Amino acid sequence: MRLARRHVAAGALLGLVLVVGVLVSPQSLRSWLLELLWEPWFPVVLVGLYVVRPLVAWPISALSILVGYRYGLEIGFPIAMGGVVFTSLLPYAVARVYRPDSGLLGVAADGSERFFGTTGDVRGVIAARLAPTPAEVISVAAGVGRVSVPAFVLGTTIGELPWTAAAVFAGYTMRSLSFASGFDPRLALAGAIAGGLLVAGPVYRMVKERRSPIGG
Repeated sequence: MRLARRHVAAGALLGLVLVVGVLVSPQSLRSWLLELLWEPWFPVVLVGLYVVRPLVAWPISALSILVGYRYGLEIGFPIAMGGVVFTSLLPYAVARVYRPDSGLLGVAADGSERFFGTTGDVRGVIAARLAPTPAEVISVAAGVGRVSVPAFVLGTTIGELPWTAAAVFAGYTMRSLSFASGFDPRLALAGAIAGGLLVAGPVYRMVKERRSPIGG
């Protein structure tokens, strides 16, 4: 009974996050952000946005666009990369601490652990980040998959680099701030192919080992 209540509570929390994410979008806060954009305490606001971002399911690219618009390329890019790693660590840490051990969530956690065990922690995180996959899905999967903190940070930094660079550049070139993602299907396709190639070897070897007869 206690486990069932926990699953219901987790489902309700997820639903609440999705609803809040739809109702409180970055675009809806655009006027408020424009008022604070050039204030001396804006860095504090920016840190707060990175903290709450996983809770409201905003895309990381929205904040990278904001950083590019405010700080430009040379300063904005390292700030945005730091923000990407920081905001990704929050759901990763929660998933690592509260890893489910039973039910469908437990099965998913075991699958994540097998995936990263096959690909290697860094390689698996890089491949997942390169593919056009929601950021929180990857962070939670890495957390429940027991990916080490250094591997998660390194994999996230490398895998998110092209997406962050594109978003910061988009923000830098804007004349008026907009949080439109500017999704480029060519970049998404390239990321998916690169991620697939990165894990193709380990996955192929795993499949081959499973299909090989015992003692063969």
